[in-house]
Formats: sequence, structure tokens, C-alpha cells
Amino acid sequence: MNVKEKISSFQMAIIMYQTLLGTAILLMPSITTLLAGRDMWLTPILGSTAGFITVWATYRLHQLFPNQIIYTYMDAIIGKIPSKVVGFIFLLFNLHIIGATTRDYAEFIVGNFFDKTPLLVIIASMIIVCAFAVQGGIEVIARCIQLFLPVVILFLLLNILFIIPEMKPSNVLPVLEKGWIPPLQGTLVIQGWFCQFMLVSFLYPSIKDKDKTLKWAQISIVATSVTMTLTNLATLFLLGLLAGRFNYPILFASRYIMLADFFEHVEAMVMMAWVLGAFSKISFLYYTLAVGAAEWLKLDHYRPLIVPIGLLAILMSVWVSTNLQELSRFISTTGTIYILTWYMGLPVLLLAIASIRRVGSR
Repeated sequence: MNVKEKISSFQMAIIMYQTLLGTAILLMPSITTLLAGRDMWLTPILGSTAGFITVWATYRLHQLFPNQIIYTYMDAIIGKIPSKVVGFIFLLFNLHIIGATTRDYAEFIVGNFFDKTPLLVIIASMIIVCAFAVQGGIEVIARCIQLFLPVVILFLLLNILFIIPEMKPSNVLPVLEKGWIPPLQGTLVIQGWFCQFMLVSFLYPSIKDKDKTLKWAQISIVATSVTMTLTNLATLFLLGLLAGRFNYPILFASRYIMLADFFEHVEAMVMMAWVLGAFSKISFLYYTLAVGAAEWLKLDHYRPLIVPIGLLAILMSVWVSTNLQELSRFISTTGTIYILTWYMGLPVLLLAIASIRRVGSR
């Protein structure tokens, strides 16, 4: 892997923070309300455990195999031929995730703002913009996210502040009305987001201050959990259990905002936050797929693969689902196990095998 591009541990933390929140802010409250009811605000707190486990596993693998990514040290752990097979499947998995993320972004834009624009145009335009960012490298992606993140956080906080007069904190009661089973079911879905911290393994070789890597990764997990919890609480206080009936509760909540009879219709802030968040996430996923494919193919650099992967991503975005409802159902059901298997199960399994082989060799 090319390690000439360098980022700081702090930049790594904000990349992962924005990668998770890029799609979670709008989709998460609806899905968790359906599964956990009034206790949906607990799900990010419980679900963050998957993030800590995944970060610990990837960091230990990085210590065992410094300056390598998963496609490289997989050879040493499970053998050359099995690693080629598993690596190829993992590449297809990542391509599928990019397709689902891009399709989710496009469905939101077309369904709420540009209803007469063909879905393919929205998908292709985002992939093309992200391709330019990936061409620039991880430093460019990190600086873009560093520039956009304050804007996204500002818009999110403004939306929450402006709907405070309409909130009813009593909607959170009674806590654990039906026991721990509903919040644990919702937690499983949230873990599907937190396990995406596995992608931090692609950043470890490029980090300058490696001694701070684990600390900043854990800070990123905590910050993500706090932001998700605040978003869920704001949605619950405003909409109660009705949040489960809307695909995008935060967008619906923004339509409640009306100050002094002239400050209203602020859905544009939600759209701006969503576009910037989606760009950040898709760019980073695009980068990890290109780097992984280059390592799997034993190429000197990933840049020759940017255009072919972009075309495949556009095709995958169209093919991945027939509509938004089917995509949401996949995310909240079998998609969770699917994501957990690869993003958390794979690094944990590799670490277990590497540890056993290391003990055996001693």
C-alpha cells in the first residue's frame, strides 16, 4: 500500500465519525423506533460496543502486521489461496455497500427534492464527484471531511434547537416498558453501523502519530454514540412512536420549524447535511475499495482502478434495490447480519487465527 499520503489520528477520527453519520442521521431514528419503541434512544449506547470490539481487533492486527491492510496480512494468516478467495468476496461486499449507500442517498434526493430528475443522474453525479476526491488521495478526502464536518454538525444542532419548543420529554416514558428485548433488537441494527469502524484498518498505515491512533478511534466511537443518542432523543421528544412511520424523521421534524412567522421551510439544511455526509462516506468507501482492489491485484497504485470501480458502483447502485422500501427492509433485517459478518466477524476471526498461530509457533 502507498503510505506516502499521511493523515493525523484526529483526521482519522473525523473520517470515521462522518462515515457512520453520513447515512445514520436520517435513517436510524425510524428503524430503531420500529424495533425498540420508546427505548430507541438506548440503542446507540448499547450498539457502540460493536465499534469498540472492531477497533480493538483491527488495532491488534495492525500491531501484528504494521503498515499493512487486511488484504495483505490475510495471506500470512490464512494462506495465499484462501486469502484470494476471501479477499475477492470482501471486494464484492464493499462494492455492494457502496451501491446501497449511493442508492440510499439518491432515493432521498429524488423522493424529497428533485422528483423529476432521473435517479441515474443523481447516482452518477455523486460517483463522479467522489471519484475526483479519491483521485486526490486520502489526504484530500480527510481535508474535505474536515471542512464539511462543522457545517454538518451546525445544521444538525440548529434543527434540534429550533424544534425544542415543540418537544415533549414525556414521550420517553415509561423507560424499558417491555423489558430489554426491544432495545436489544434495535441495538443489533445500530451495531451494523458501528462495525463499519473496521474500515479504520485502511487508514492505519497512513497515520503519522500512530501512538494516538487507538485513543482517537475510541473518541470517535464515543462522539458518534453521543450524536446518535441526541438525534434519537430529539426525534422521540418531538414525534414519539410516530417516528417509526416516516422514512426520514429528521426531515419531517425540520418542517415543524417556524420562528417569527418567517423563518420556516428549512429542509434545505437537512438536504445540505445529507449531501455533504453522503459525499464523505461514499468517497471514503470508494477509496477503501480502490486500495483493496489494488492490493488484491498486486498493483503498484490504486488510481488506474478508479474509473472501472466508479462504473461498477453506478451499476451496483441501480441493481441493489428496486425501491427505498426494499432497501430499508434489507438494512433493518438480514442486512445487519450481512454487514456484521464481514465488518466485525472477519477481523475478529483473523485476529483469533493469528493469535493461535503465534502461540503455536512459540
